[in-house]
Amino acid sequence: MRMSRVLALGITALFVVSGCGGGTPAASSAPTVAASAAPTATPTPIKIKSSYGNVTPANLAPFMAKELGLFEKHGLDVELTLIDGGAPSSAALVSGQTQVGNFGGTETMSAFVAGADTQVVALFVPVTPWQFLAKSDYKTPADLKGKTIGVASIGGSAYVAAVESLKRLGLDAAKDVTITAFGSTANLTTGMLGGAAYAGPGHPPDTVKLLAGGFKVIYDLGAEKIPATDNCTIVLKSWADKNPQAVQGYIDAEIEAIAIAKKDKAKTIPILAKLLKLDTAKADDAAALSQTYDFYVTTIFPSYPHPTVATFTATRDTLVATNAKVKDLDVTKVIEDKYVADAEKRDVGK
Repeated sequence: MRMSRVLALGITALFVVSGCGGGTPAASSAPTVAASAAPTATPTPIKIKSSYGNVTPANLAPFMAKELGLFEKHGLDVELTLIDGGAPSSAALVSGQTQVGNFGGTETMSAFVAGADTQVVALFVPVTPWQFLAKSDYKTPADLKGKTIGVASIGGSAYVAAVESLKRLGLDAAKDVTITAFGSTANLTTGMLGGAAYAGPGHPPDTVKLLAGGFKVIYDLGAEKIPATDNCTIVLKSWADKNPQAVQGYIDAEIEAIAIAKKDKAKTIPILAKLLKLDTAKADDAAALSQTYDFYVTTIFPSYPHPTVATFTATRDTLVATNAKVKDLDVTKVIEDKYVADAEKRDVGK
């Protein structure tokens, strides 16, 4: 009997020791440690379909942001595609095919007065970059009368530049010349070089080709720093109101891209070459890229692309010639500066 009691007490003691965690640590302690060390789950990136409206250096901000992974840095999964021409880009945005567009302010205002809730949230080309060029036999403005003037699209940025240039040369765009749209800036340059237009607007790098092809600058709008809305970042207000974080992230990424471009020409040139479909290994292309960088990045692009009332009012007044509906447009209804203002307040890109 005594032996049985001793054995029973020993067995009981063994269970007590095991239950209290004596000896080897209990396996149950491992999950507690693992759980406390587990990393926080990464939020799923917000998917955005975006477009840029022309093969032009004006679109460097979104293109460079995509190339450098800056959209991903700001929690976005951006699919960026080329939709040649401002009007088709605007149509894609209005129809919901894209959520963010990069094209002209003129197309944005035209869409707004047609009933769309388009809204400009950044303006990367606030002064006109255009020069007006004509064939080498041009001597006086009278030589333009009766001639074909090329533009990318009716009502677009190149059109506004052409009309403004003709006005300053003392000509009436509606009466003295025939304006023909070629669909895109690339097609415009090709058309001018091919003889389909006697004159038209151009900017780097296209002006390099035009000057080499026998054209000459007859009016330099770019030198006068005339207000322009040539390249903007545009959304639908209804979408932006539901996705403010996505809009802010997109703008932050673009601002960071331009900040990097301003600081690092060597890093920017290959990306600019990819955007413009030029080859840095070719001497002519390399020269054109360097000139384009110096012109756009150092003199045109602002560090913080605020869309301003004065700039849009000036562009609206020129647009009236082809779209009378914008005459009384309150431009404050088509611009929203809070995203750029917020980025500047946080020193984004510094």
